[in-house]
Amino acid sequence: MTCNLLARLGVRLLVWRMRGAGAVTRVAVAMAVGLVSAACTSGQSQSPSPQPRPLTVSPAPHPLSTKLEQTKLRFVHPNANAVTVFTSSRNLRAGQQGVVLTVRGVGSLMGSCSPEHRAVKFRLTGRGLAGPPVVTEVREPLARPVSLHLLAPYWPPAPSPVGGEQQFAFIQIVGGGENADFSLVLWATLTPVAGDCAFLTNGVLRVRGPFLLQRLR
Repeated sequence: MTCNLLARLGVRLLVWRMRGAGAVTRVAVAMAVGLVSAACTSGQSQSPSPQPRPLTVSPAPHPLSTKLEQTKLRFVHPNANAVTVFTSSRNLRAGQQGVVLTVRGVGSLMGSCSPEHRAVKFRLTGRGLAGPPVVTEVREPLARPVSLHLLAPYWPPAPSPVGGEQQFAFIQIVGGGENADFSLVLWATLTPVAGDCAFLTNGVLRVRGPFLLQRLR
């Protein structure tokens, strides 16, 4: 049932990407859909599910909590591979900085809500990852607000920016060696809301090898 849900969300992501999103955003979403599809197809086999019910109507947007709210769904393969899907949300007050997503053994995504510098940046904290990871970060403002949430039971409404443009960040971290490696893909939106900042983040972590499988959970 979980994989069916992820598959439906992946289709909705593909529909959304055809509606005028920027080039960087389209690339990030396409990668996300591919990784989530791999997570579903590579997990344990499941019995056929009944015809899915129509998705419920999305509720109206509500203010995010000032505390970090994070969920994850992990698929472990018999051949010492794993895929983990992350989602998180947090509201930071004006001038505040804080963690908006954590990935055990790799690091944390930090958010900043300074009026002069609203941004997200990944902080590497993992050690013993078989060489320094390669980090790629791309950011761009969005002309049209978007909302992404892989693990939501409904398609969340896009937040309305107040006092600035919504920012999109795509971050990819790759590390490891011949016997074990990992890749982490994150995409986050930062939405200014009357001086505060609403952060919504999605991520997919792929791990190969028994050593990293235990370290990166």
